Amino acid sequence: MITVHVDQMARRKGISTAYQLQKELGLSPTVASRLWKGEFRMIGIDTLNTLCKVLRCKPADLLKYVPDKL
Repeated sequence: MITVHVDQMARRKGISTAYQLQKELGLSPTVASRLWKGEFRMIGIDTLNTLCKVLRCKPADLLKYVPDKL
């Protein structure tokens, strides 16, 4: 399972709400909210690139793989 940590990385950079993330990234409110909550199934490479640029991080800081329990 992939877990998402956009909100945690954003908070480390002083972005404390989905609205602030929306303004920093130039995204729609819906997309910013879904990223913030980790409620998305796909992310475009351009969006991921912009997230990494704005938050000064790597994709691995935002997305983590956790093996499923068998």
